Amino acid sequence: NVNMFEGKVAEHTANATRITGATGAEIVVDNGGKAAAGSDIVFAIRPEKIKVSSKKPADAVNALEGEVYDVAYLGDMTVFHIRLDDGQIVRASALNASRVTEDPLTWNDRAWVSFRPDAGVVLTR
Repeated sequence: NVNMFEGKVAEHTANATRITGATGAEIVVDNGGKAAAGSDIVFAIRPEKIKVSSKKPADAVNALEGEVYDVAYLGDMTVFHIRLDDGQIVRASALNASRVTEDPLTWNDRAWVSFRPDAGVVLTR
């Protein structure tokens, strides 16, 4: 249940690595490991590290837009499948800490997935 984003390292510095996907989407991560600029990588991130919202978070470094493809209520948590605008499906999970959701989403709604730069790992080939 890990989301995988394939891409190339566009820039690698001591503080951050900028990754560009095949469709041009950009992801910034805190630690790109030993991935050199131009190398092919996979960025892996677990569903619970991804936030889903109806609006683009103002402070998000990494935010990708898509549409709610599927929603599964599992009692203690809800699992969202978001089809990004490039066609990739991203799985995100959220704890159901209260009965009422401030930002409810359902099938076919436009949605944003966002995550922190330190939320995933860069895998080199």
